[in-house]
Amino acid sequence: MRLKITFLFTMMIAWTSAIWAHPVSYKDAIGLMSYNTPQMNEVLLTYSLSPQFAVAATYLRDSKSEFYIPRANFLLKRWNKDDSQANIYLSAGAGYEKFNTKNYGARLAELVADWESRKYYIYFDHLYINRDNEDNALLKEKDYNHSKFRVGTAPFLADYEDLNVWLILQAEKHLNESQIEMTQFLRFYMKNTLWEVGARFDGGWAFNYMVHF
Repeated sequence: MRLKITFLFTMMIAWTSAIWAHPVSYKDAIGLMSYNTPQMNEVLLTYSLSPQFAVAATYLRDSKSEFYIPRANFLLKRWNKDDSQANIYLSAGAGYEKFNTKNYGARLAELVADWESRKYYIYFDHLYINRDNEDNALLKEKDYNHSKFRVGTAPFLADYEDLNVWLILQAEKHLNESQIEMTQFLRFYMKNTLWEVGARFDGGWAFNYMVHF
């Protein structure tokens, strides 16, 4: 019994960082995630009904449009290994886009996949929004696409109660732009709070935070 409890506690420590950043967490968990740059702001509020399913709401501001979209998040597949974990998530929802004083229909789909050990981290995210709005000249395409790919490593291993630090490199592609934006992040987490401070290679900044209750 003691060995079983020790094993479960060890696994909890090992995967705490991964759980915080995911669209579905443990049963009855509430998650607040925010991703911020000078060009974009995104806030995601989630409530996990089970380890496989969560209800959520997304707020996204980009190019003078604001999106308000309720959604459902699903854990499609999880692989648990002795020293690593991998996950695939799918989200879908429908809401509206606010531009000037008008509201337009908007539909969302998002795919998230990751692999993480206590030492290394790989992450992919693709967000797709189908929009009815044709009035915003800054968003010329009705199909809104945003992709992120991340790799990271922990320079040292720390316990759950201590400050954990990760080094992360992110490649990001926005809409139909050909340019890929590169951002370097320092990730910190302790207990139920995670935050990231980033600097883009072109001189911009980024700040993200995630809290679970």
